[in-house]
Amino acid sequence: MDGITTGITVAVIMRNEEQFIAQCLASVQPIAEAIVVVDTGSTDRSVEIARSLGAEVVRREWPEDFAVARNWALDLVKTPWVLMLDADEQLLAEDIAKLLKAVRIPSADAYNIRIVSLTDRLEDLAEARVTRLFRSDPRIRWEGRVHEQLVASVERAGLRVGAADIRVLHYGYLNRIMEDRGKLERNLTLLNREVEEAVEPDNRAYQLWQRAQTLGPLGRRQEAISDMQQAMELLRQRAGLQPLFLLTLARLYAAEGEILQAHQTLHEGLRRFPDYTDFLYLDGMLAMQEGKWDQAEAAFGTALELGPPVRHLQSELGVGGFKALWQLARVARVKGENSRAEAYYLKAIQVAPAFRPAWQELLGFLNNNPVSVIGEHLALVMPPATMASTMSGWSVRDALEESLYQWAMDQARGSQAG
Repeated sequence: MDGITTGITVAVIMRNEEQFIAQCLASVQPIAEAIVVVDTGSTDRSVEIARSLGAEVVRREWPEDFAVARNWALDLVKTPWVLMLDADEQLLAEDIAKLLKAVRIPSADAYNIRIVSLTDRLEDLAEARVTRLFRSDPRIRWEGRVHEQLVASVERAGLRVGAADIRVLHYGYLNRIMEDRGKLERNLTLLNREVEEAVEPDNRAYQLWQRAQTLGPLGRRQEAISDMQQAMELLRQRAGLQPLFLLTLARLYAAEGEILQAHQTLHEGLRRFPDYTDFLYLDGMLAMQEGKWDQAEAAFGTALELGPPVRHLQSELGVGGFKALWQLARVARVKGENSRAEAYYLKAIQVAPAFRPAWQELLGFLNNNPVSVIGEHLALVMPPATMASTMSGWSVRDALEESLYQWAMDQARGSQAG
């Protein structure tokens, strides 16, 4: 962009993304020396909006292949580095300094960054590490019609892949977006072709896994289970994606009501990959579903001890932190251990103030107390000013929440006046 010399081009592919493209491009204005966009057939205002924000937009017919479209965008890059985003993603401003450092003092040729996928339920947030920041090198190219990957070409070129603590928010898994786009059906068509054509075991296993994750939400879970069993057989002697394969299979079994098979799959996963916290968290959730409260408490407690998994590519946010605390609070309530339940709720809120389900359950738990008492309990883990700031971001507050918000505001003003 004008006057910016970061050496970074932001590359995007899009089609009918007027809902998101402005916030996507606005989020990268501080770091983008250039923005290139390949549009594959928009009929809305996407192109107009992108150009108004300084992007070079090239229009191409949709090639039925996401890798081809992404590589068209790479062909337009003239800077040393590329940040590849989807139109429904947004770079977090808090991580801009980290991104600039990664390219100014590089420790790798390509970086896995954190893609945080938003969902309709805050408790279902997920995070994946994906290669999106990399050198502009003709040897680095995307591969795969759908759920395309870059890392294979990086490794073939003898270049180094590292990790960077840079977060990108992804909005594409919100229900209304999935429904509007028919995203699952579109992806399934492309994945069927990928599976049919895949010959090399690693690639075929990866495509089977991706297809299973698409078949599951479409209600075709037995087909998805079959895909996962094939994928695991292909890579039986290699670690690689096996933790994710086992977790996906366990979730499919659970969704089908085959709880015993789900537990067995998770326990096999823990035997082979004892540091993958997601196994413990799901095992605890299934134990709660069965009313096995001691078993659930043990699983969530161990998850909390392990913390977030650090060497795995994908994890549900909070399974080794605030969500484990949240579930421990729920278990304690069922067991009648009210003091412990409150302590767990407060700790969950302290660790993740934006996680509203913990607030809602704690307030429901304490609602027979005066607002001042509830506020004093919360003040044990956060100042009233932080409490008020957090609650101000809620678009709707019920009567108790509004009273607590006003109490926190009054306390914060009194503190400032003092």
